[in-house]
Amino acid sequence: MKTSGKVLIMILTSLILLAGCDKTNSAQPYVTQKDNAWSRNACGAFSMAYYLAETKQISGEDVEKTAKEFYKKIKFDRSAGFGDYSDPFKIMREIAPYASGVTFKMKLTNPQLPGEKLMQMLFTAVGADASMFDDISDIETALDKDEYVIEILVPRQNVDLASPMSNPLHYVLTYWKNGTLYTLDPGRGKEEARKNFIDGTTTKWCFCNSGIFFKR
Repeated sequence: MKTSGKVLIMILTSLILLAGCDKTNSAQPYVTQKDNAWSRNACGAFSMAYYLAETKQISGEDVEKTAKEFYKKIKFDRSAGFGDYSDPFKIMREIAPYASGVTFKMKLTNPQLPGEKLMQMLFTAVGADASMFDDISDIETALDKDEYVIEILVPRQNVDLASPMSNPLHYVLTYWKNGTLYTLDPGRGKEEARKNFIDGTTTKWCFCNSGIFFKR
């Protein structure tokens, strides 16, 4: 899912309402999102299904079916006026039966990266109470070895801080494996070292150091 810019505010607004893994699966590469289909905006649901497959709670062959079922449950209510995008509060609620310690964490103190600054701008704009979020320095130090995080990021090389509403968002699943931080992108269906998305080896994303953290 590459959301329209206005959904950035909506995501943070929704968050105000909240709050030992086997990471090897021979079923990769998994099925991916398809453009101009039901799955176009379902990156949150795919990230959830990937987690279940990686922890062997479902088979790799069931990823698409599972993502489709999740997606029906995590879309914003029609009355919200945000179309078919995923509500992070609903993601947290729906992943809870399959995980533990589900929390939202983000860089609140002294943001430096453009993605962090973007999230801080939106966080400030909606007047969110900082007590609703766990403050972290970055994903790498905040994520325990037995945790997963469905990250929120800007899936392109630059963040437009002058027009924050113009920035898209994307959900991906990130976790540790053999001492390396890996990311499963619903646009690819297979894991890549997270650093590859930062240095441009695979592509270039702007990480926001924010997301939904949970354990198996």
